[in-house]
Amino acid sequence: MASPPMPNDKDTVMDFSHAGLLIAAHGSTSAPGGRTSSRKLADTIRALDLFGDVRAGFLTQKPFVKNVLDDMKVAEVFVVPNLACAGYVSSIKLPTALYLTGAVTERISPNGRQRVYLTDPVGTDPALGKTMAIRIGATMQNLSMPPQDTCVVVIGHGSQKTRESFEHTQRITADISRQGLDVEIITAYLEEQPFIKDWRNLTNAKNVVFAPFLISDGYHGSNEIPQHIGFDAKAEDFIAKLSSIEPNELISDGRRLIYLPPIGDAPEMAELILKRVRAAQAQSA
Repeated sequence: MASPPMPNDKDTVMDFSHAGLLIAAHGSTSAPGGRTSSRKLADTIRALDLFGDVRAGFLTQKPFVKNVLDDMKVAEVFVVPNLACAGYVSSIKLPTALYLTGAVTERISPNGRQRVYLTDPVGTDPALGKTMAIRIGATMQNLSMPPQDTCVVVIGHGSQKTRESFEHTQRITADISRQGLDVEIITAYLEEQPFIKDWRNLTNAKNVVFAPFLISDGYHGSNEIPQHIGFDAKAEDFIAKLSSIEPNELISDGRRLIYLPPIGDAPEMAELILKRVRAAQAQSA
C-alpha cells in the first residue's frame, strides 16, 4: 500500500484525538481477504496519528465489531462501514450487532459513557467512480491497450433479494463512463444477470479489463470472480500480484484478460474513510 495520505486542512481543524475510528467490515469465514484490506486501512490511518484509537472489526469473524467497540476507551467512536453500498448489512445487520439506535447513539460502554456515530458506507462516496476510472485508465496506458479494442467489465455483487447492489453498481459504472476513458464499459454480477461467469457472451473485445466493485478483498474478489473469468486463483503469481495491488494478466482464446484488484485495496480508500468521519462530525455539530 502507498504511503498514508497527508491530512488536509479540514483534518487539522477538526480534533479527533479524543475519538476513535472503527472500520467495520463484513469479513469472510472462508478467505482471509476482507481482514487484510480493512486492517491495512486501519494501519494507514493509525499512522496519521489523528485519532485516539483506530481499529478494524468484522461481522462474521474475529475480532467482532461489538467486542472491538466495547474495548475502545474513548468518549466518541466513528463507525465507518467498509462496504460497497447501502443495504441490509449497513442499515440492519451492522447497527443490530452494535446495538445502535441511529446515526448517533449515546450508550454506556464497559469503559463509561460513549457517543457512537454511524456513517454512510465508504463505497457510496461520489469520488469512488473517479478513483476506479483513474486505476482503469492507468492500467490501459501502462499495458498499451487501445481503447477501440478494449472492454471494461465492472463487476458488482448483485442480489436476488434487493436492488441496492445492482443499482449502485450501475451508478458507479455511469460515474466511470463520465471520466473520459473513451472505452466500452459494461457491468456483470456474481448473483444476478448478467452473470460474470457468462462474460464471454457480453463482449467480443480483444482486450478485457475486469474491475471488481468490491470493497473487501475477500473470497469473492480473490477466488470466486477470478475463477469465473478463467484465472487460477490459487497460483502463487496470481496471489502475489493481488497482494501487491497489481493487475493480473491472462491470454485466453487469443484474448488478453486483465484482472484488477478490488477497489477496496486502493490507497485512496483511506481518504474516503476520513471524509466519512468529517461528514458525520459536521452533521452533528
